[in-house]
Amino acid sequence: MIRIMISKVYIEKELISDTLGVRGYADVIIRDTNNLHHVYDIKTINAWSYKMKFGRKYKDSNPSIHQELQVATYGLMVEETMGEIGGLYLLYYNKDSSMIKQVEINKDMLLSAFSYWKSIREGHKGGLPILGKGISPTYDWECNYCNYKTQCKKDEESGNG
Repeated sequence: MIRIMISKVYIEKELISDTLGVRGYADVIIRDTNNLHHVYDIKTINAWSYKMKFGRKYKDSNPSIHQELQVATYGLMVEETMGEIGGLYLLYYNKDSSMIKQVEINKDMLLSAFSYWKSIREGHKGGLPILGKGISPTYDWECNYCNYKTQCKKDEESGNG
């Protein structure tokens, strides 16, 4: 395990990206003494889910693509606003036993996240977009984190969404 010498810690840090057109709140960002930023997103799960994800019987303990894209999006926003990324991580916290499991996300996901948001922006027609179903977001809860939430509601009401 690599030890990080901590310079600064940010908790629930709001991140806004003009480049990506999104905002979000990273659970934890640690800046180390080399000025590299380590981005963490915490996923709280119950004991059963934790056992299924990390138990010996379950073969796929990988995070979902949505979780990887989420933390990589935070990573892109950190790069844009704060500086270089040292690592991307998901922390799975078992709320029943207080056990925690860290999963490192490959920094190649930064490119995937950039491509994802680029495709979303290209689906927009100048200024605030008219988002159509199937473009983004994939799940209704993701709307809460999108800068275009207000515009989508207007488009839906006018019949353009």
